[in-house]
Amino acid sequence: MLDPRFDQITAPPNSHGDPYPGHEPNLSPSMQPPLPHEPPPRTWQPYYPDELQQARAKYLRDWRIVKAARFNAAKRLERKQAASLLAFALAGTAGFVVPFFTLMFADKLVPHTKNVLDFACYVSGALSLSIGLVEQAKNHPAMSQRFHKCGLAVNSVLRRLRNAPYPDESLLDELTRAYEQALSDCDHNHDEIDQTIAFTKDALDAARHFATVNPRSLAEDHLRTLEKRMRLLRLQELAHIYWLYTAVWLGPAVLGFIVWLSLSPAAP
Repeated sequence: MLDPRFDQITAPPNSHGDPYPGHEPNLSPSMQPPLPHEPPPRTWQPYYPDELQQARAKYLRDWRIVKAARFNAAKRLERKQAASLLAFALAGTAGFVVPFFTLMFADKLVPHTKNVLDFACYVSGALSLSIGLVEQAKNHPAMSQRFHKCGLAVNSVLRRLRNAPYPDESLLDELTRAYEQALSDCDHNHDEIDQTIAFTKDALDAARHFATVNPRSLAEDHLRTLEKRMRLLRLQELAHIYWLYTAVWLGPAVLGFIVWLSLSPAAP
């Protein structure tokens, strides 16, 4: 018979059936079992096909260029509208002032010079009227507003795509439909100069970023080339905007000078 001192120690179990109340083991948080209805922690990354990643990268770049082209077209049309108003105002002023000048100083002017000045004013008035009607029919302010709204809509779609690093096929289809709807609502396309400027500006931003991260590299030469190309494109854009109104300003004067030289009476 065993010594009673070595008898099994018994005690009433607690609510968990543990015969040693107050001595429950303290497990670390990482070793504690999960709750019955709690999902396991997510330690894996979702499967993201390469095709979707390539499509997302292509959409980001293309839509960014289209957004810049739309905004550039809106600003170009605003400048064109301002230039047209100024050109026609100056042409109308010249057509109103020069006849009074020839009338008031008729005794000081040679008849041939007076006739040439009157002819130049008639040409300036005719050009201002005809070109002004054509430019008014184009409705540059309304077109500028359409391009601006289209740029805002494309920018909204682009922001949604940028904020979704792992879009699925349904999200890409939804964003593509929203992008196409924004272009359809505009009902007009931008000019080629707007597309070229937007494309060059996007490449210039990328080259500047690369040159900042990697100084004293070949990217600096490429950056200078893109900056020079951008300046040339801006000059081409200015010529595209102002050439017609410059012709309205200078055309009658040049034509009058040619007529004055060619029809000048011979000296006695």
